[in-house]
Amino acid sequence: MKTLKEIKDHFSNEEIKLLIEIVKGRQDFDIMETSIKAFYFDEVDCKENWYQLNKETLIEKLEVDLEKGGII
Repeated sequence: MKTLKEIKDHFSNEEIKLLIEIVKGRQDFDIMETSIKAFYFDEVDCKENWYQLNKETLIEKLEVDLEKGGII
């Protein structure tokens, strides 16, 4: 899990707004896919396969982290 500080250090305010829209299903995951995968890179067991991270899993992680941080 990521902290609010980590989220704010990695993403700009505009990007955070987009992340919220992605979690809520109002924006397509693809517009921030690379940035989201990079954000969760350190949580991947096999670094060689980081690019194959599952879209649904990443959105769930993002939702939990944004909720925990009080952003949504």
